[in-house]
Amino acid sequence: MRTVALSEHTATRLAYRQYLGLLAEDDRGFRQAFRTAFFRAMREQLTPRQYEVLWMIEVEGLSCKQCAERLGISPSAVSRHCSRGKKRLRTLLAYNLELRHQYFS
Repeated sequence: MRTVALSEHTATRLAYRQYLGLLAEDDRGFRQAFRTAFFRAMREQLTPRQYEVLWMIEVEGLSCKQCAERLGISPSAVSRHCSRGKKRLRTLLAYNLELRHQYFS
């Protein structure tokens, strides 16, 4: 069972790297549409707390400790929200990359 989880984890990380590579390409229309869809999906797929934590850490650049102080929760809770939110986002990215390949193939 651990092999399946590791394989899925590896696949989602690979999808994330592919997404970053695609953003580097000169495909502005796709990038803008994807960005818009991604942020909409991020709001819809993540819990409000996961979204808030990821926003503070990834966009605002706060540390887990700073985020915890601002939200009034423990640093371990921040870490948990962050890791679960990132896992959901990686899965979402993997799905969107599959759609893009189907659309452009």
